[in-house]
Amino acid sequence: MREIKRPIALSIVCILSFAAAILGFPAVFSPFIKKKGDFFPAITGIIIAFEFISVVGVWYMKKWGFRVYLTTAILNQCVLLYIDNWSQTKIILPVIFIAVSAFFYKKMDHNL
Repeated sequence: MREIKRPIALSIVCILSFAAAILGFPAVFSPFIKKKGDFFPAITGIIIAFEFISVVGVWYMKKWGFRVYLTTAILNQCVLLYIDNWSQTKIILPVIFIAVSAFFYKKMDHNL
C-alpha cells in the first residue's frame, strides 16, 4: 500500500473544516433550529456529523471523503435556504474546501 503525502493547502482547509464542524455542533441545540421543526435539530446534527466524517476522509486522502463532503455541503446549503438561515458567509469555507480538494482529487486514493 502506498503512502500519499497530504499537501499543505489541503491540511489547512481540513483543519479549518474540523474547527467549523466542532464549532457548528452547538447549533443543533439552538432555539432557532428547534423553532423550525421537530426534525431540524436531527437533520442539522446528521449534516454536521457527515461533514466531520468526510473531512476525516479527505485528511487521509480518500476520494470518498471528497464525494461525501460535496454531497453534505450541497445538502447543508439547501437546508439553510429552506430554514431561511442562508448567508454568503456560510458558503465561503465549503467552496474553498471543495476547490482545494478538487485540485488534489487525482492524487487521492479510491480505496477505503
